[in-house]
Amino acid sequence: MKLVDAVRYALSALRERRGRSVLTILGIAVGAGLIIALLSLGDGINIVVTDQLLTLGANNIIIFPAQGSNIQFTDADVQKIMRIPGVSVVTPFISTAAEFQVGGTTVSGRIIGIDPIHLQIIFPGIKILEGETPLSTSATQVGVGYKVAFPPAASTYSRLYIGQPLTIVVPTQSGVKTTSYTVTAIYDKFGASIFFDADTAVVMPLPAARRLLGVTTYQAILVNTEKVELVEYIISELEAMYGRNVNIISPSSILSTVRGIIASFTIFLGAIASVSLLVAGLGIMNTMIMAVMERTREIGVLRSIGMTRRDVLMTFLFEAVLTGLIGGIIGIGIGVVLSIGFASFSGRFLRFGPQFQPLPINPVITPQLLLEALLFAVFVGSLSGLYPARRAAQIDPVKALRTE
Repeated sequence: MKLVDAVRYALSALRERRGRSVLTILGIAVGAGLIIALLSLGDGINIVVTDQLLTLGANNIIIFPAQGSNIQFTDADVQKIMRIPGVSVVTPFISTAAEFQVGGTTVSGRIIGIDPIHLQIIFPGIKILEGETPLSTSATQVGVGYKVAFPPAASTYSRLYIGQPLTIVVPTQSGVKTTSYTVTAIYDKFGASIFFDADTAVVMPLPAARRLLGVTTYQAILVNTEKVELVEYIISELEAMYGRNVNIISPSSILSTVRGIIASFTIFLGAIASVSLLVAGLGIMNTMIMAVMERTREIGVLRSIGMTRRDVLMTFLFEAVLTGLIGGIIGIGIGVVLSIGFASFSGRFLRFGPQFQPLPINPVITPQLLLEALLFAVFVGSLSGLYPARRAAQIDPVKALRTE
């Protein structure tokens, strides 16, 4: 039997059972579409979360005292960490909650006491909108985040300008302090950060922060490595140096964990979608078995005019393959539409950073993914049609002709 004849016969059989064929093909299409949608969405989430974490500085490490530990960081710790091979920058910092009075408006945020030159390490890519970076040794200059300079609830007349005083109200060990500082820099909008909200922060040189809070030690130390590949090595050195007295956080380590979680979640979603396609395969098998029972006499006629068992097997098997192929092709279109729809819907709920901004998710629809979904649909169709095709090929032609 020629391939063209097999195609024609299969198409003719599908048209004869139009209702059942449409439902079976639709089941395959929905299953293939779900596979494409869920896997592409999982890859899209992986990319957007990775990008967000990498903006925090993949080669950064932050160490701070563990709960219950009496360790306090000093300049001696800074020098000791700086001697670790592969470390490029070590900068201690202090942070505490505070209120900033801008005109008649009070903005809640945090003071970040750090060498302003190293601010780019905590907030990679942050830019100065107005003014200049505060001097590292200054006790009176500060830089302010965008929402501090432009309070959302304030009028345009209440915004901060370069050279204006900023009143800071902060709780300290000796009580609440109210102090004024000169604004020398206004930072542009930055967005999400895993550690701090840059837009509601006031950046203060370390000498000023230590004097304001009345402390001589540091809350944490930020370590910047020469290469991302050195992060794990330097973390191991820090653990050997401090043991369980410190907690160590690195966006790189967080990224590895998040990627593993997302990968497992994507596999789980793919498995669910595959189950729906396998259920559609059972529909193909049921439809084909019913077709064999309904066409028993027809099979006897075909055998009597010279069609071999192999020809009967290939004819019915090709009908199942064709069902999977058509369903897979339609499923590609459904999958693309579902991917875009799921991405726009899930982006509203997947949020990141202290302000929980929605993350824009772009599904990753690759030709490889579409081809794999199509081949899987054809495979399921072929597998589902194998038993009915063998059953049709084994029918005795004499008994088949006697069937009413």
